[in-house]
Amino acid sequence: MRRKYKTVEVAESGGGYGISLDRKPMRTPAGKRFEVRQRPLAEAVAEEWRAQGDKVDPRSMPMTRFVATALDRIAVERDRIVGELAAFAETDLLCHRADRPAELIERQKKGWQPLLDWAEEEIGARFDIATGVMPLVQPPATLAAVRVRIAALDDLELAGIQTLAGGTGSIVLAFAVFLGRIGWEEGHRLSRLDEDHQIERWGEDPEAAERRKSIHADLADAARLLSLVRVRH
Repeated sequence: MRRKYKTVEVAESGGGYGISLDRKPMRTPAGKRFEVRQRPLAEAVAEEWRAQGDKVDPRSMPMTRFVATALDRIAVERDRIVGELAAFAETDLLCHRADRPAELIERQKKGWQPLLDWAEEEIGARFDIATGVMPLVQPPATLAAVRVRIAALDDLELAGIQTLAGGTGSIVLAFAVFLGRIGWEEGHRLSRLDEDHQIERWGEDPEAAERRKSIHADLADAARLLSLVRVRH
């Protein structure tokens, strides 16, 4: 769509911060007032709108998209989204190990097991692991602990965790990034151990390379969102 505004301002309102375009309060696609509690996040959103040219490109505005998603979708469908995220614990990438070759087995053990041990201590979730194609059913207490931790997140945190878990295939990696146990780039690397092993053997498919690039960008955006959400003023 064409850019129809000239000025973008952050405006304090009722304990939160909104965005004004030409002094008119901005609203979400669903018509809700666009407002967050963290001024740094509001400033980041405002900067995205200031950076637009003659046309507004939503693809270049990740913080705006995250906030709109949190306000329009997550706030309305919270229980369903919490359930979807909790379901990642049932099939978490880190719990499914290769049975060969030895090099990949060792990479997975070295990279993944410390995070599963950390999750047991930090989240109270003890994950079982399986090798090869063996089926795996996680303990009910593990699934319950993960769900409780997810349900405690606010809507913006859920938006970030949703992207991290979806991009890595692991709720453990998502929480490890969110809680500062590892950086997002390390999370991306660890989620790609199997894929990297295949690339080393057979080379990389151009289509897969584009997909990896897109996931890399999504994870960077989610990590930035979560860092801004932690700042309250």
